[in-house]
Amino acid sequence: MTIRQGREPYIGVGIESTAGTAVVASKYLPFVTCTLRGIHEPMEDEAAKGVRERVWGVIGGRKRGEGDIEIYADVENAPYLLYPALGTMTTTTASGESVVYEHVIKRSTSSTPKTLTILYNDTQDTRAYSYAAINTLELTVSDGLATISANIISKFPTTGTASLSITEERIFSFKDYTIKFGSGSTGTLALAAANSADATQVRSFTLRINNSAEAVYQSGDASAQDITVAQFEADGEYTLFYESTTDRAFYETLLSGGDAVRAMVVTFTGDSIGSAETEEIKIEIPNFHLSDRTVDTAIAGFITENPSFVAQYDPDELYSVKATITNQTASY
Repeated sequence: MTIRQGREPYIGVGIESTAGTAVVASKYLPFVTCTLRGIHEPMEDEAAKGVRERVWGVIGGRKRGEGDIEIYADVENAPYLLYPALGTMTTTTASGESVVYEHVIKRSTSSTPKTLTILYNDTQDTRAYSYAAINTLELTVSDGLATISANIISKFPTTGTASLSITEERIFSFKDYTIKFGSGSTGTLALAAANSADATQVRSFTLRINNSAEAVYQSGDASAQDITVAQFEADGEYTLFYESTTDRAFYETLLSGGDAVRAMVVTFTGDSIGSAETEEIKIEIPNFHLSDRTVDTAIAGFITENPSFVAQYDPDELYSVKATITNQTASY
């Protein structure tokens, strides 16, 4: 008899310098869920051959890697998913510090998503997923821990080598974040107004990023030859108690031809680091509109409103989504 054990799989990640060229793992990510696997699509011979059986034979078909990874949001690990999803990162040493760094990650017109090599040990063996692109990413928090989940598309996995090394991280929850809104005649003014505004208390917040990634196949190889990305989308929603008409008025602004520009700043704040800095994940959306707004009129509970938003490219700030992460990791 064997004693079965759980919780032993682990994941290592490295950001590829050249898309599709595998690299060693630079960090092992504590994960909540992982469904990465090799996908093979057998091609069945269904030609009629005088018998009732639908399938006569089968040959090998298209293959790729695909699945989801979910981690807790923290300042050290979040960039391993946010950077590949958005595509551009610049790192500077925080002012007056020697071992505290600010990583600015954003989606701009000059950026394309980065790719990863992911090593997944499922207790039986280690599989290497190179050319791993983030198709979609979702950051969400309600009344528990904040999580980041990503849908991955990659080349078909091969045998990999990994050596587990887990470090302790500072994870964030609902009590660690604030959300601020601002309006103005341009995105820059709206963003400035949001940064200086009072925080709005919300019940939950979700940001989704969609790179519209797709595995592309070409003659001569059953494995995906390229991972392409099409249009970029960023949207989400938040929930708050219905205590004012602010969001209802903003939602209806477009109907009257008014200024629909609005900005949001979402900030997760952690422990003090260095001499005068703080662990932080700060997400800025300089220009968004509301695409929907529902009101939950639960008779036995509290009335809440649930605005859905869509981020737009902002011609003043030259991006649609930006994340600034302050931590003690020098590079990614």
